[in-house]
Amino acid sequence: MWLISGVLIILAFVWGSSFILMKLALFDTNGNPVYSALDVAAMRISIAALTLLPVTIVNFKKVPSNKWGWILGVGTFGNLFPAYLFTSAQTEIPSAIAGMLNSLTPLFTMIIAILLFRTVVSRSQLIGLIIGFIGAVILISDGGDMSEVFSGSGGISIAACGKVALATLFYGCSVNILKNKLLDVGATTIAAIALAMVMPISLCALLGSDVLTVLAENESGVKSMMAVVVLAVIGTAAALAVFNALIKWTDALTASSVTYIIPVFAAMWGFVNGERLTLWHLVGGMVILLGVALVKRGDSGKK
Repeated sequence: MWLISGVLIILAFVWGSSFILMKLALFDTNGNPVYSALDVAAMRISIAALTLLPVTIVNFKKVPSNKWGWILGVGTFGNLFPAYLFTSAQTEIPSAIAGMLNSLTPLFTMIIAILLFRTVVSRSQLIGLIIGFIGAVILISDGGDMSEVFSGSGGISIAACGKVALATLFYGCSVNILKNKLLDVGATTIAAIALAMVMPISLCALLGSDVLTVLAENESGVKSMMAVVVLAVIGTAAALAVFNALIKWTDALTASSVTYIIPVFAAMWGFVNGERLTLWHLVGGMVILLGVALVKRGDSGKK
């Protein structure tokens, strides 16, 4: 039990730290841009895919041909689109806020399961969904007038928050594909092949970029590149492998409890980095987690 708890905390630390790593890749210590959002996302996908390439080479012939389309869906919705949406959003909002909004993933997972896969929802889960989205509204509003937020005069960009929400929606699509279409394929194999399938797109995005120029000429180029490499190798490739092992040791429900801890580390890193966090931000994050807890509770009650 202690081993499982320790792995959960380590995994939450890694994924919770990914938001500050994206910020370090995007900006220098003075807040000046270093690499663009598209470049950071493309490098993250490419490096992670190359890291897991041995797994892809060993296992790609073992995957049935009728699963390739679904794996491509995982690569697109679970990796490619969210990678850009998160980096793009973090050019406008603090990393801690992005980390808290990431907790919407289980809620969107449940909604997609209901709409597309006709999953039966319990009263507890329905209440959890409503509470979770109320928490998101509190988080975005920062305790102010929502009319100011939607008009763009508020302190937090509604468009940037929308990008994070869209990324979690895509994560929900990916999780449902995994749950309903790819149960007979190993999770690490899926992660490796999914990344390999979308890597050509990320490499094409890098062809016309100025990544090498920034690396050579910007005084923060090397430091920001190191953040990208850690984000890709540890935060994407290795974390997926650990998560897969955790599911084998326990079950998907236990492994998914990492969702509750990620925002804690995201908020911690944001505070250390000097990001502005108000009481309303923390209240909104806690309300989202309450909604997620109710959704998970309803899910465990049906097992």
